Amino acid sequence: MVESMNSKYTTSQESTMCQPLLDKNKLLVDENNTLKEEIQSLRACLVQAEGIERIKDKIDPKQVEPTYSEREKQLMFDLDAMTRMYKLSMLFVREGNLEPVLGEIVDAAIAISGADFGNIQLLDPETSELKIVAYRGFPKWWLDFWNSVSVGKGTCGTALGRKERVIVEDVEQSPIFAGTPALEIQLKAGIRAVQSTPIVSRSGKPLGMFSTQYKKPHKPDENTLQMLDLLARSAADIIERAHL
Repeated sequence: MVESMNSKYTTSQESTMCQPLLDKNKLLVDENNTLKEEIQSLRACLVQAEGIERIKDKIDPKQVEPTYSEREKQLMFDLDAMTRMYKLSMLFVREGNLEPVLGEIVDAAIAISGADFGNIQLLDPETSELKIVAYRGFPKWWLDFWNSVSVGKGTCGTALGRKERVIVEDVEQSPIFAGTPALEIQLKAGIRAVQSTPIVSRSGKPLGMFSTQYKKPHKPDENTLQMLDLLARSAADIIERAHL
């Protein structure tokens, strides 16, 4: 958008009108630089860890941290998550199109949380309902049931009402689904656990929700939840820019 501006945009009033867009561009650049630094740091840690792996056979086992292999796995997980988020921002900058980015957000959420299914919903300002705009792994009848979600319906509707993430470790044991048609729908689709994370602008405006679903009872660990929070923040910045 910025590249299309030409010399006719020279008045003070027009410059003022363009300023929010310029600010948003700067925000995304700053965010990308932060993600770049995080990625570089994680890569350095991973290289260090791999170096230790190559020489650990020559070291007294008592001197080797017993949880090293788990640490290496965590570094690889963090690196993959941060790289995905950086690519999301760059994809939108390059394409200027929200649609493909939404699908990538779903893919990132599934990968980060180790889920079997995933979807993203945007909040309709006219109806205040969540509408599915991208998804992975669901049959049409499931999508039809969840296509328009109001406050209080299912995990995503509950998260919308509470304005915070909601985790259901087992849909069969959750009061959110007990005695509702939604329980039958989830079980029919093979879904046993769900997490829904709100997408909120930096000013606190609700923009949407992304959810990941699991075939077995499940609760994401703290590191996964932190990564999902970072993904939600990146998604919010991208969605808000697209609506300018």
